Amino acid sequence: MLQRNGLILMAVAFVAVAFIALGDTSLFDQHGLTLVRTGEQQTLMGPGWVGSMLRDITAMGSNWLLVYFTLAAALALVCVKRFQHALTLTLMLVGGLVLSLGGKYVFARPRPDIVESLTHVYTSSFPSGHATMSMVCFLGAALVFASLTKHQALQRLLVAVGLLSALLVGLSRIALGVHWPTDILGGWLLGALWVGSLFHINRKKLQS
Repeated sequence: MLQRNGLILMAVAFVAVAFIALGDTSLFDQHGLTLVRTGEQQTLMGPGWVGSMLRDITAMGSNWLLVYFTLAAALALVCVKRFQHALTLTLMLVGGLVLSLGGKYVFARPRPDIVESLTHVYTSSFPSGHATMSMVCFLGAALVFASLTKHQALQRLLVAVGLLSALLVGLSRIALGVHWPTDILGGWLLGALWVGSLFHINRKKLQS
């Protein structure tokens, strides 16, 4: 039953990513992007330190940091002779990078231009690399490390922290004005789809 439900969820995620990438989501994007903005200049709501806090949160989803810490986690797994776990985590990372960068190249969606960007960006908009890679690395690491224990409360905690971290990074990108909401949704779904598929394929090996 759990395996069947997992396959259903992955299929739904795939359809959702395709719809977001190919459908007309302009009204939703414009409303979502201005939801935390105010005034004629569409400035970010809240005191000045909110922008600094958002930039700190968004830094958690930097490709360079995620690659560094994910490879460090994989190396730690190798040190304790969990080779299948290390390989799975590394494949999650590499595949996530390919999907993220490849998606940006294929769709080449322009960045938002209706609000001021509060941080520098250099690539196209869809899917969000921060959202995709934070979901891949945070959720992927959570699933891999959760498979090392049979303590269900710890497993749930790891997955919850992984998801929350990815959600915070994605939301920060919208608030900073550098991504349309559907860029984030697409990135989350794409990352979860890739991680879920790979984890599903290797589940028995990881639990053995």
